[in-house]
Amino acid sequence: MKLESEISRIHGNGAELIALSVDDQVRQIGMHQRWPVPNALFVSDPGGQRYLKDLRLYSPNERDGIAIPALLVIAPDGTETFRYTGNDFADRVADEEMFAAVEALGLDAIEPPEGGPEGEFPDDVRGYFRPVSFNAYMTGSRTGALALSRRVKDPEAKAQLEEHVEQMTKSLAAWAEVKNRE
Repeated sequence: MKLESEISRIHGNGAELIALSVDDQVRQIGMHQRWPVPNALFVSDPGGQRYLKDLRLYSPNERDGIAIPALLVIAPDGTETFRYTGNDFADRVADEEMFAAVEALGLDAIEPPEGGPEGEFPDDVRGYFRPVSFNAYMTGSRTGALALSRRVKDPEAKAQLEEHVEQMTKSLAAWAEVKNRE
């Protein structure tokens, strides 16, 4: 998903990008360091108690509880106007579907909020996906899905694999943009 590289489009349409996860503050810092999205808010919800459970975006069975990948558009009055819930950690929504929902709200542009947690991230944190692995992971994921999409006969499976190839291609492009900003 290229939301990170289109953050000015989000703010230009009167919206904010909020990254909500079960990660504690230290991992939030690490997430921001590995994918430095300017002007996005990072919110920690360990155990899903504050937001994730109420939003039906908490899976207690995976890794002792994890946020389900999703993208929501919530109007200023609190009405949910768009929801995409992923099937797994790699399933993401197409950007244009989300932007259509945001643009339909007809909001005035906003000043980008200050974003990203501040602090140090220790080197000894386990289970952390490091930036040096991003390109190889996304390239491998895209290549594997592409190969499988050419083998499967089931149209639904083929469509899902082709969608994943597109998602990984967009993620690689977004990652390249992040790296070019540094």
